[in-house]
Order: sequence, then structure tokens, then C-alpha cells
Amino acid sequence: MPATSLYSRKTNKISLTALIDVVFILLMFFMLTSTFSQWKAVEFHSPVASTEPTANKPSVLFLGADGALRMADGSMRIGANQAVDADRFAADAVLVLLPEADAKVQVIVSRLEEMKGLGLAVTMGGVADPVDRRN
Repeated sequence: MPATSLYSRKTNKISLTALIDVVFILLMFFMLTSTFSQWKAVEFHSPVASTEPTANKPSVLFLGADGALRMADGSMRIGANQAVDADRFAADAVLVLLPEADAKVQVIVSRLEEMKGLGLAVTMGGVADPVDRRN
């Protein structure tokens, strides 16, 4: 047997199908077993209906698209860059926040967190009517 015939064999190519299957299984395993970080949740309590009348009527705050706040009766305005002062509201005041339709979610959440951080009882209402958006 000649020596050249021992070394002239063809090499078989390695199939990548099995490797791709293993990588896919590992990917699925890590995706399903990993935990995702929880984002900071905003406490949001919707008022509950009751048969007893409340002593104080909720005050309505309109939130502009730029973040400016104003009372529905026009008694107070807080600019977009001004911080909310808890002393401007009564200690037992219940506030309902009505954002404009074009207000961004981040602006709404920021103002809600700011007022909740001051200890104000604030809840989210619906979207403000265009009729209610007087200057």
C-alpha cells in the first residue's frame, strides 16, 4: 500500500445545524430564566364611590401640555418650571388632575409623583375637555 493513499482522504465538513440548535436552546433558556428589573411604579388610587357625602369637594387641576398647572376656578396657576408648593393647598384637599389631550405621559407622571411626594391626595381624572381649557 503506497504511503500517499493513507494521507489523501477527503475531510468531512462539520455541519453547523447541531451547533445552531444548541445556541438556540441556550438562548431560550437564558431568556426564560432571567429576571427583568422592575420599573418604579406610580401609586395610583382611583376614588371609590360611596353613599356618604364627603365634607370637602375635590379641586380640579388642569395640566397643560407643557406641565403648567391651573385650578379650574382660576384661583391658582403654577408654571411649567415651578415646583408645586403643598402650602398652597388645604391639608385635607382632594385634587383631581385633568391633563390636556396633547400632554405627554412623562409630564403627567412627573407632576403626579411631585404632588404625591408632597403628601397631597391627588388622583387622575379623564382628559380635559377643550371647552374647559380657558386661559
